[in-house]
Amino acid sequence: MDNAAFHKRSDVQAIIEEHGHEILWLPPYSPDLNPIEKMWAWIKQIRKEWRMDCIDTLFFYLLWIGLGFR
Repeated sequence: MDNAAFHKRSDVQAIIEEHGHEILWLPPYSPDLNPIEKMWAWIKQIRKEWRMDCIDTLFFYLLWIGLGFR
């Protein structure tokens, strides 16, 4: 788990452990272990390559690519 304050609360930890799970804490900053960081890096790169200033246009094209309309 990440180190968000609400994850470290004792009641949250107790619930997790009551359900038979072991908590494994991530290092404080570990973008290599967080897949969404790779996705945001890719989105930022695409935005630079396509020279888009409008976020709506960027997400339209990302959706277009994601649906297979290349």
